[in-house]
Amino acid sequence: MPSGPGEDALTAQRHPRTIFKRAIERGHYLVVTTAREVGRLDLAQALELLNLIALHEPALYDRAARRWLVRLLEERQDVTVVDVQLAAAALVALPTASRDGALSALLSLAGSG
Repeated sequence: MPSGPGEDALTAQRHPRTIFKRAIERGHYLVVTTAREVGRLDLAQALELLNLIALHEPALYDRAARRWLVRLLEERQDVTVVDVQLAAAALVALPTASRDGALSALLSLAGSG
């Protein structure tokens, strides 16, 4: 039970999902350290994390991108071979100057765009 005004907001600010969401919105890579506390991310959230990995940890990107593509195939039963081809091309483009278009295409495939 909260003992004073604003404690609910303070508790919400410290919740791992809230921290994760705000870090994603702000592009802070600290999200990598909080993601484990958040639990399982949905496909779009995992993509946002992948985008930050592309920006901050390029050495980890290929493995993370392959894992995201596998999740896309497992979670989106309606994905076609053409969709997979588009996703693979967008994943190649994500760590480049074409990031915005690639992210948009991937979010659409993830069902969030």
